[in-house]
Amino acid sequence: MKYSAAYTLCVLGGKEAPTAADLKKVIESCGGECDDEAAEKLCSELGAKGPLGDVIAAGKDKIYECGGGGGGGGGGDGGGAAPAAAAAPEPEEEEEEVTGGMTMFEDADGGGGGGDY
Repeated sequence: MKYSAAYTLCVLGGKEAPTAADLKKVIESCGGECDDEAAEKLCSELGAKGPLGDVIAAGKDKIYECGGGGGGGGGGDGGGAAPAAAAAPEPEEEEEEVTGGMTMFEDADGGGGGGDY
């Protein structure tokens, strides 16, 4: 993908038929590594097809022929009614009071603190 992006950037920069050296310069200027063989292959294959604008236009025609769409995914079914067992609330258990230690709102004596809050 980086090779085709570099090729496109070269064309947009005014170079009608970029070379592998042009692609390498663009890729390495961004901190990437360039495989000279891959860059050469892309340049030779795209160069044989003509100007990049014509290649893109031919690709758009192929996309239109394929159709597309398919719509979005279906929505959920809404869930329906909950089972009867889940509708009845469970009895509450008595909570045990935990003592000892401090909370962020108490001082060591268990009071409100009044400190720097």
